[in-house]
Amino acid sequence: MARPHDVRGLSIKGLHMVMAMRLCALFDAAGQDPVPDLARRYRSIEAAFAVHGLVQTIKKVWPEAFLVNRPCCHAMTPDEVTLAALARTTRAGNRDAFSAAIAGFVRTERHDALYNATIHAVALLP
Repeated sequence: MARPHDVRGLSIKGLHMVMAMRLCALFDAAGQDPVPDLARRYRSIEAAFAVHGLVQTIKKVWPEAFLVNRPCCHAMTPDEVTLAALARTTRAGNRDAFSAAIAGFVRTERHDALYNATIHAVALLP
């Protein structure tokens, strides 16, 4: 059986993306707004809104519920691995690799919205 991916192998921005998704899931479950906490973490309200915007976009375009692990867990879910790959490809400016990472999973007409939200969030993260 394959070992799960580990968050400790991510770049700082990749780690921020995965942890932001985990925190947003916790806040969502508690019925609270994650933006104030994200703004404190990133020391930027603009970055917090960009990350939250990405989370909202993922909720709209992902074909099923986006699964995350607890913030303390080192292992990543397949969805988190995909998110890290999307962050990596946008940082590299490789639109084709971005689309290839979600081809056959996220409908093609939804790629642009996801790409734009990802590139915005990645650009504003510290």
